[in-house]
Parts: sequence; structure tokens; C-alpha cells
Amino acid sequence: MDDRKILTCPNCGQSFDKDSLQRDCGNCFACTGCEIYLCPNCRGEIVVKPMKKSIGKNKPE
Repeated sequence: MDDRKILTCPNCGQSFDKDSLQRDCGNCFACTGCEIYLCPNCRGEIVVKPMKKSIGKNKPE
């Protein structure tokens, strides 16, 4: 069985092996566990797991 994950870029439609892609990380002050890669063809974002909203004390009233 082949365990490789193939991801397709939503911008250009090209498919890539997940292990060959560069991960895009903004080094958030509070990591939310997102999983985003950069497409080597068009440099667009391939979002596997989107950023979660951080839970803070400063909630709008």
C-alpha cells in the first residue's frame, strides 16, 4: 500500500507529493496547529488544516 499523500493546488490544479512540498509557517505567537504548504508551481497556498482562531481573554462584547 502506498502511504504517500498527494495534494492538489487549488490555484493552478497541479498535484504534488506532500513530502516534497515546502511548509508555510508564519511562526504565530500561539501555534494553532495549521498545516499549509506552498505550491512550487504558482507559490499559492495549499491548505490542509486551516488556522484555528485563538481563544483569548479579549473577546468582543
